[in-house]
Amino acid sequence: MASLQERSGSWRVIFRFRGLQHFVTIGEAEESEAQGVKARYEYLLRLLKQRLLTLPSGMDIVTFLRLDGKPGDPAASTSPEVTFAQLRDGYLKTIGNGAVENNTLYTSKIHLAHLADTLGQGFLIEALRHGDLQRHINRRSPSAAAVTIKKELDTLRSAWNWAKRMGHVQDDFPGAGLVYPKGAEKLPFMTWKEIERRIAAGGDPEELWECLYLRENEIEHFLDFVEKRKAPAWLYPICVMAAHTGARRSEMLRAERQDVDFEAGIITIREKKRVRGKVTTRRVPISSRLKEALTALPAINGSLFGKLSVQAVQKAFMRAVGKHASGAKNGETKARTEAKRRTKWAVVKGYHVLRHSFISALANKRIDQRIIDELVGHQTDAMRRRYRHLYPQTVANAVKQVFG
Repeated sequence: MASLQERSGSWRVIFRFRGLQHFVTIGEAEESEAQGVKARYEYLLRLLKQRLLTLPSGMDIVTFLRLDGKPGDPAASTSPEVTFAQLRDGYLKTIGNGAVENNTLYTSKIHLAHLADTLGQGFLIEALRHGDLQRHINRRSPSAAAVTIKKELDTLRSAWNWAKRMGHVQDDFPGAGLVYPKGAEKLPFMTWKEIERRIAAGGDPEELWECLYLRENEIEHFLDFVEKRKAPAWLYPICVMAAHTGARRSEMLRAERQDVDFEAGIITIREKKRVRGKVTTRRVPISSRLKEALTALPAINGSLFGKLSVQAVQKAFMRAVGKHASGAKNGETKARTEAKRRTKWAVVKGYHVLRHSFISALANKRIDQRIIDELVGHQTDAMRRRYRHLYPQTVANAVKQVFG
C-alpha cells in the first residue's frame, strides 16, 4: 500500500490516496524506525479505506497522517501538493519577467513539454525519483541526442531549485547517477573546401555545414554579397557586426546607439551569458567596414537596429542567402521556388557562422586564447576544443620542443 524511499539517510513514505500519489517526509532515521512509521501510515490508510476513520473537512491526507489520524487544527494543513503542470507554469512565469532571454524561455518551454510527455501534467513533483528521470532518458533516447536530453533535465533541475526556494519541495534534485546514451563530440569547425570533400566521401551535409567557418576573404565576399541583396536596411550592418565583432544575434538585438563610440573606435556589447543573472559587457574595436555600415544605419532613437524580433532577423538572413523563398507562384512548389532562388551562400546557416568565422580568423592568426575569450565573451571548454585544430604552428612547435 505504501513504500519507503531513502535519500542520503533521509526517509520518506510514498503512497496513493484517492487515485493520487502523495508522500510524507520522515527525515533522518534508522531504517527500522522508518519501517515503523510506514506501518503506522498503512494502518491509518486501511482504516480510511474501511471507513472506520474519516478525513476531517479541510485537512489533506498528508497532514492527517502526520497528526497520527487525530483531527488537529485544519488551519495547520500543509500547502497543496504541487503537480508538474503547476511547477512548469510557476517557473516559466518567474523567468519570463526578463530574467532570461526570449530564446532561453522558448527553449525551456520545449524542454518542459517533452518532460510533461513522460511524467504527465498531474505528476506530483515531490514524488519525483531517480527512476522517473531515467524513464525520461530511455523514452527520449531513440529520437534525441544525449546532449539534448541533458539540457531537458537541466531545465527541470532549474525549475526544481526554484520550487525548493519557494518551499514547494524539500529534497535535492534526484539527478545523480543517471545513465545517458553515448553521445558524440561535435566535429571541429571546418573550411568550405574540407566540408565539400567530406560530403563527397559520404558525410552528412546537414551535420557538416553546421561546422562551417569562413576564411577572411570568404567573410568579405559574403558581406559584399549581402550588401548588394534586396533586403531590410539593417541586415547588412548586422551581418558586418556579427562577422567583425563575433557578437551573438541576441547581443546585436540588445545593442543601443550609445554603445557605439566612433571616436574611440569601440563598440560595447551587452552580454547575458557570461555571468548568471547579470547583464555584463565587453568592448570590441570597430573595423572600418563596420564603422561605415553602422554610420549608414537609419536614425533610430535608443536601439541600434530598432525593435526587431529574433524570428524576423533570422528570416531576413535566410531569404537573403536564398534558403527561404517568399512564396511559390504559378503552381510551383515551395521547394522548387527555393531551389531557383538558392545561392551558393545558402549553406551559411545563420549569424552564428559569422561569429565562428570571427573566432576562427583570430585563431588562425595565433591570437592568444585569453584575448579571443575577452573579445567574444563566454566560451566553454568544449567550444574551445572545436577551434584548437586552427593552431597548426603552435601544435607543431610544441612537438618540436619534445622531439626536435
